[in-house]
Amino acid sequence: MKAAERRVQLLEVARRVFGTSGFHAVSMEAVAKEAGVTKPILYDHFSSKKDLYLALIDADLAVLHDSVRQALDSPIGNRERIRASFEAYFDFVDEEADGFRLLMQETVGAERDFRERVEKVREQILSEVADLIVRESRGNLDRVHAETVAAALIGMVETVAQRDPAASPERRKAAVDTLVRLAWRGITELSV
Repeated sequence: MKAAERRVQLLEVARRVFGTSGFHAVSMEAVAKEAGVTKPILYDHFSSKKDLYLALIDADLAVLHDSVRQALDSPIGNRERIRASFEAYFDFVDEEADGFRLLMQETVGAERDFRERVEKVREQILSEVADLIVRESRGNLDRVHAETVAAALIGMVETVAQRDPAASPERRKAAVDTLVRLAWRGITELSV
């Protein structure tokens, strides 16, 4: 197996192992065993357990951020842009369940490096959502208010997604529909 392919394989296995047991309960030996490789091979790709875990967090954050950014940048109307960004988040939760668990654990985790990585991307997403709100409100909302709305939207979606991460597709769709109606009605009535 080529080095790049091996790295992807090791990240996938590590995501599953860490997602099940958490950072502190997992050893490099456990990841290597689960991946069917020796510890030296694992260490060839990642210098430490922390390095491996940071690579996982970075990869998962990149997937989530890219999905949300694509939804926000899409040329569809604002209501559908809201729907697409909410769906992107829920899709990440459904398709990357272990990665989602890692990110949510690290928002309150003890490791500063992990929290800061998650917070940095959250702030980037919040800024992009606020930019869109300011632009599309055509002067009805200033930056401070737009950031408050963006934080509320992000928190709302995260909370609902965490509430029932194994929901059926029908239940997920119903949740997104409800959130879109709530967000749309709220946003369209806002002004400073």
